[in-house]
Amino acid sequence: MLIPFHHIRSAHSLGLSSLKREMYRMEFELHPAIIIESRAFAILVAPLQMLIESLNDHLGIDRYQVLYICGNYSRVLSRLDRRFRDLEVRRAFTVFQLLTVLEESHHTLMILEHDPLLYEGAGEMVEYASMAMREAAKGSILLLYSPTSDPYLEKMMTYADRVFCFAEGPCVAPRLSAKNNRKTQASSTGQTTLESF
Repeated sequence: MLIPFHHIRSAHSLGLSSLKREMYRMEFELHPAIIIESRAFAILVAPLQMLIESLNDHLGIDRYQVLYICGNYSRVLSRLDRRFRDLEVRRAFTVFQLLTVLEESHHTLMILEHDPLLYEGAGEMVEYASMAMREAAKGSILLLYSPTSDPYLEKMMTYADRVFCFAEGPCVAPRLSAKNNRKTQASSTGQTTLESF
């Protein structure tokens, strides 16, 4: 069972002509809980199997020209069991290659598999990469995927229009302080209530 535990900001509205507004309203529903509007930069932090199943089961993905960008290796590509009519794969071994791929893209859907190794020794490039992703999303739908969060990805989240985070359940309950532990033990229902301080 997947438990969504984080959902931040929806895409902001833009002053667009009616034709462009219609394009802006086009949505990509990767999963019932993950709907991304066009011209949006979204980040998905979720178990690998969730992304793979969502892509494999997506009936309308052939409507899009899909660009899949990954680093040195991909955890996802070898597990896709369907043939995408318009799937192009590009690899970025450095941040600079990633920036070039984003700048040259003309695809309607871009899926980036986050590779934190790209930013090791080049942490200052996280902001530039984030701005490039945001800029590339102005002409398409851009989804940055990672199975886990890391400091680089957390910085990128400030630039994203939407952030979706999922955890594999059940989640581990946080430790209770001695004060709260006494309150919990007094409860006869067996249900733990989390309190804020």
